[in-house]
Amino acid sequence: MSASPQQTFLQGLGLGIGAAALLFYFWHTETVYQLQQHWLSEQKALLTPAKQVPTAADNIETIDLLMRTYAVTPGTEDADMREALIKSRHLTLVQQLQQSTQVDISDLVDPSRPFNAAQLYAALLRIKQQQEKLQAHKLLDARLQAAAAPKAAVSP
Repeated sequence: MSASPQQTFLQGLGLGIGAAALLFYFWHTETVYQLQQHWLSEQKALLTPAKQVPTAADNIETIDLLMRTYAVTPGTEDADMREALIKSRHLTLVQQLQQSTQVDISDLVDPSRPFNAAQLYAALLRIKQQQEKLQAHKLLDARLQAAAAPKAAVSP
């Protein structure tokens, strides 16, 4: 038996609508997936605090606080400062300072070995001097640019 033209038309229409529905489903699924991924990345960005690179001024302030807290006093010259820093959880601050400033203090302070207050003070002083030097260079560069800007504006 042969199909009538109406049946053929309806079969073709049904197949076309089915194919269109399938394509729409795939498109919709991909779009929803992309929206979910975008939303997840936004949520992760909100929940994950941005790693801030400490500025030279922040590092100098931290060093000053550590120097005041662990100052060399009579009786502490030979005391193990590593244990005191671990107990007060300030050893991580010293390690973060060393990593963020890229100053080699391994000859003075090695977190895996005991060190005394004088070694800690010398290490902190070395980092502080390097940070003050960086800060001074930045200030001098800023002043140089500020001085060069008016001269450029005056000469046509």
